[in-house]
Amino acid sequence: MSPATAARSMRIIGVISIITAIFFALAGVNDFTGANNIFFAIASSGTDGVAGLNTPEAKLAMAIAGGLFGGVGAFYLFVSAPGVEQGNERIRKGSIYAFLTWFIIDSSASVASGNAVNIIPNLGFLFIYLLPLTVVKQPRTTASA
Repeated sequence: MSPATAARSMRIIGVISIITAIFFALAGVNDFTGANNIFFAIASSGTDGVAGLNTPEAKLAMAIAGGLFGGVGAFYLFVSAPGVEQGNERIRKGSIYAFLTWFIIDSSASVASGNAVNIIPNLGFLFIYLLPLTVVKQPRTTASA
């Protein structure tokens, strides 16, 4: 995959991530799409779905998680994609390490909280984010940063 093609796919993924993050952050307020309820049914050991977010603390945790996810999407869109397009090896590798860090922490905490099934969607997200970062073919003339 060329750097331009990788960056284009990363920008699309980044924009979709930011939009998804907004819906995710609103889960404690209003799940008007029903997507969060589906997500909780798949990734949680609970049975209440969004209705399980019945405390101010749970709603705040969703707002924070959505905000962080939006930040990750913005990072991917505004830092990772341009860096890959410009052939910046440091940004490409740093982005890979950032997503692996998220995956390890999120998946470990999911297991510890009794929600090991969350590893399945995490693997899907990890694949989506890492694919353009790992298959991009950098020109040989590009110096590593």
